Amino acid sequence: MKHKSQIRKNILDLHFQKHLIIMSTSIIIIFTYLIAITISIITKQVKLNEPTSATTLIILSLIILYSSLTIFYNSLFHINNITKVLKQIKK
Repeated sequence: MKHKSQIRKNILDLHFQKHLIIMSTSIIIIFTYLIAITISIITKQVKLNEPTSATTLIILSLIILYSSLTIFYNSLFHINNITKVLKQIKK
């Protein structure tokens, strides 16, 4: 019985690591995107005066940020569940 719980704990640890990597990657994507947008606006590569340029930037930003945040919160949810299950296994 102890062997089965150890195997289950190891599998949960692997899932925990996977979701932790996904979370950190999504944070890196968000910050890299925001820094790139800031640099492009400062260097006037993106002109916010033009409606097509501004609209494209807003739509693209919404898509990238929404998907990255969704992935982040999904991984956070899984990590919270995994920690609860790991606490139950240790008891």
